[in-house]
Amino acid sequence: MSSPKHVSADEERPLLTVAEAAQMLRIGRSLAYQLARDYLRTGGSDGIPVLRLGRSSLRVPRWALMELVTTGRVVRLRDAEAPVEGASFAR
Repeated sequence: MSSPKHVSADEERPLLTVAEAAQMLRIGRSLAYQLARDYLRTGGSDGIPVLRLGRSSLRVPRWALMELVTTGRVVRLRDAEAPVEGASFAR
């Protein structure tokens, strides 16, 4: 019988800061912010997928970052369905 996997609170958060995404990608914070700006500038065709919350807050959906890491594909958030188990997000 296997024991249940322990999931930390950080692993459960659906949104990351750009700095947290940079740590996961093992890149510098400045480069991560540049890639986030590229994403916004190109309408989602290049860079790190981000959501703008308010005037200055940017957040990276964890699932979209994992899609980028595992497939190399940049997700256009406005066109995507979030593959989150047990939850649905309104678009």
